[in-house]
Amino acid sequence: MVKINFTLFLLIFQLSFVSAQEKVKVILLGTYHFNNPGNDMIKQKDRNILSKENQQDLEEITNKIKASAYKPDQIFVESNFNKKNELNANYQSYLKDQYHKFTDTVKNVRLKKYYSEGETFQLGYRLAKKLEHQELYPIDSLIEMRFDILLKEVNSNPALKEEFSNINASLSDNCLEKSSLSDIFLCINQKSNLDKNIGFYISFANKVMVNKDYFGSNLVTDWYKRNLIMYANIQNQLKPHTKTILVLVGSGHAAVLRQFFEVDKNFELVDLTKVFDAK
Repeated sequence: MVKINFTLFLLIFQLSFVSAQEKVKVILLGTYHFNNPGNDMIKQKDRNILSKENQQDLEEITNKIKASAYKPDQIFVESNFNKKNELNANYQSYLKDQYHKFTDTVKNVRLKKYYSEGETFQLGYRLAKKLEHQELYPIDSLIEMRFDILLKEVNSNPALKEEFSNINASLSDNCLEKSSLSDIFLCINQKSNLDKNIGFYISFANKVMVNKDYFGSNLVTDWYKRNLIMYANIQNQLKPHTKTILVLVGSGHAAVLRQFFEVDKNFELVDLTKVFDAK
């Protein structure tokens, strides 16, 4: 009887210990691509992130995140996981106000725009510096996504073309019509809008080219694989004492990653309004 009670005590103790472990808080910030490279299947309205108004908005947003009760211990960004050293070497230059020495050497116009205006650098670097972080954590796996093949098929089929046009209209500019970046982010990250993003893959892309080796289904499979690898790169770069993380990714990734975080017992999503309303 004593042995049974002792075993029961150990079980209760272990369960209590597990339940007492805090879940890692997650600020999942889905965004449009500031540099608007034109890579995304769904095209977005161009906004000049370098404008005075947008730069002020970025200052306000990063200040609010820093002042919130959910100040992140680590920042994860949509950057090539295999180029972590490059990401953080450039970040060290950014900390010394010498980042321009790198961007000035970039001759390719599109790459220069990416490094100068991309959200990883405009928002991620800015926030990390304010939080006095020494590094950022890249998570992207560059699986080739042949949206060009899908788009070619869509354009050759009038019914699909019309359906895609309607989807594009519903996803593209609605949130970007907002006046401030804070309102844009809150709009983009509404569950209903993120669900629309996933809906594009499930209800539309998945059914395209069924008669051609299920190209659409394979594309959607690769999309989920890419996001699963990104999620694994978050899981495996977590520091032991991290309590809160910020994940800065395109809205398409945020839509999928949100589902992963929702079912993972180790994480708890933070309502963005609680962060953006910080005084």
